[in-house]
Amino acid sequence: MRQLGFEYRNRIDFESFVRREGLDRCRHLLLQVSCPNGSSEKMESLRRELHSALPHAVIVGGSSALQFSGTQIREEVTFLGITVFENSRISLFEQELGNVQKSDYDEIAKRLAERTNGETKGILLLSNTFVHDMEKLIVSINHYMAHIPVFGGIASDNEPYRHFKLFSQNRVFEEEGIVAVILEGEHLHISCNHFFDWEPIGREFTVTKASGRYIYELDGQPIIDIYSKYFGPLDEAKLLQLSLSHPLIRTSPLFGTVARALLEIDEEKGFFTGEFREGEKVQIGFGHYKRMTSRYEIIPEAYRQIPAEALWFYICISYQYGYIDILKASGQFYRESDKVFAFITFGEFTHRNDRNLFLNYSLTRVALTEDLSARAKINLIEVERDPKDELLATLSTLISASSKEITDLKRHLEREVEERTKELAELNASLERRIAMEVNKNREKDKILYHQSKLASMGEMINNIAHQWRQPLNIIALVMQDLALKAHMGNVAPPAVEHAEKKVHETLRYLSDTIDDFRSFTVDRPEYTHPGAFEVCKTVKEMVRLVSIVLEDEKIGLKLKLPEREALVKGNANDLKQVLLNLVYNAIDVFKERKVKDAKISIEVKYNREITIIVKDNGGGINPEIVDKIFEPYFTTKYKARGTGLGLYMSKMIVEKRLKGKIAARNHRSGAVFWIELPILS
Repeated sequence: MRQLGFEYRNRIDFESFVRREGLDRCRHLLLQVSCPNGSSEKMESLRRELHSALPHAVIVGGSSALQFSGTQIREEVTFLGITVFENSRISLFEQELGNVQKSDYDEIAKRLAERTNGETKGILLLSNTFVHDMEKLIVSINHYMAHIPVFGGIASDNEPYRHFKLFSQNRVFEEEGIVAVILEGEHLHISCNHFFDWEPIGREFTVTKASGRYIYELDGQPIIDIYSKYFGPLDEAKLLQLSLSHPLIRTSPLFGTVARALLEIDEEKGFFTGEFREGEKVQIGFGHYKRMTSRYEIIPEAYRQIPAEALWFYICISYQYGYIDILKASGQFYRESDKVFAFITFGEFTHRNDRNLFLNYSLTRVALTEDLSARAKINLIEVERDPKDELLATLSTLISASSKEITDLKRHLEREVEERTKELAELNASLERRIAMEVNKNREKDKILYHQSKLASMGEMINNIAHQWRQPLNIIALVMQDLALKAHMGNVAPPAVEHAEKKVHETLRYLSDTIDDFRSFTVDRPEYTHPGAFEVCKTVKEMVRLVSIVLEDEKIGLKLKLPEREALVKGNANDLKQVLLNLVYNAIDVFKERKVKDAKISIEVKYNREITIIVKDNGGGINPEIVDKIFEPYFTTKYKARGTGLGLYMSKMIVEKRLKGKIAARNHRSGAVFWIELPILS
């Protein structure tokens, strides 16, 4: 195997070089071309001249932001890397990628794999892709042939970053495509390695909005705002250039830690060389100067271990921005510079641990030989470092260590927060279950209390019925006695019978009405006139009929003041009846205890924004020390045999929870006043 380098100036000089080196007689010849970007016409002219001089050679090449003439870095020149294989075979695979929406990367990888065999030792892959996703292609290649090293890269150019050129001996690609050189042979040995020298710096950001290779937002902010926060005001052009030195670093489940380059800004969303997932963490990266320069010490020893007759390098364009001196210094180690070919890329393909990778911000090194005893000749030199180099190396180490400490601390705190949040969530869930259980218990308790309160009111009602029925039953008994006496005396005239019948009928109707009033209170019958609502004044009147006989017996005056028109309240009429009965019975008990003369109760209904029901008595009022406690459960001023302390508590619960209103109490000059506010049903 031989590796040659040639700076191409014109066809005549190149043809002379070909004859001098005997390249026209070589059967297996690979020609790699690194050239400045230019028009398709210039590329086509170059392709024809090269193919004319070496018609049997496999030719692949493309645009490169810089050119390496051996180990010397040049600009605007065309450099050829010529590899002569003596015992190996090479073949070309090329493919235009076409419409990005219809590209079948799996099919391309499958077709490429079909061109390989048991003696395939590696594949050189070059591309000019911008919109097509090389990450997906490499994943598909790994599906079919992860064991075969794939190396090379995407062609490059200075801004704008989307018109990269690619060609083979057959054509110049007008659209995006790939060219692959399949290298095979029993004696061929290929060693592939890469170096990734970019470190994350500063805080982690969460990708909050992304789609494929587009990032819309980090931590809810546009990508340009994130960079401007740390690097000052930026326009799109400055941001694109800055991102070549400071990419976004993420952890890929397929490729490990990778840096991704920003290709363009499209309406505040950034288009990158690789995909991102929403929710993942990313950091801005920087070149670790110390790590780059520390490689000076290991180059001599490394190449004593690696068989090599040819060295190919595929170097990310990011080294051009701030690290070009390191590349120049590294080039001094190679004694036979014509055996080195380098190509500046916008994305690198490499192989490690039986897996092919697509990277950015890396340097891929490929060593090839057909003689395992061959070694690259290395100059044993010590690179001179000025104070600036030492300062940059120290700063990069300090920044890297500090950023790692900050990131580790942040992740530790996030884990702590996550654990505490989980504990709180479990505690909240437990509390919610306990609260739900307690709420259900309280609801059951309220139902029982409501039922007890209603039973107490029903007991009072039964007592009232006994009072109300006593006089009507006496009337019926007297009428029947009068008829019996007249019948015994033979003096029963038809008018007397009719009069008796009428009197008994009126009395029985009164008794029936009394039963209906009691039944309407004890049974929650639906209101057919106003479903789900009731008339306030009608309900107050029905309540008064229930207690009228008790008031008459106790000689208690009742004054009603009701509006002429009705108003509706949402709810059940019996709830309001129960509340009013509690208030009236409490007043009656106070009158009895205090032996109030000329006892009076007044009930007034007013309409404003809401309905107000005012119940007053002249029983002397409530003790000011307990007026704020009377609505508490089990609070009573009566003897235990006469009171449970549930009446006013249940009245408050009914008004607030069932009728959605308010109830309160205070004293006036001669007694207590209770007022109830209920929302008017519109």
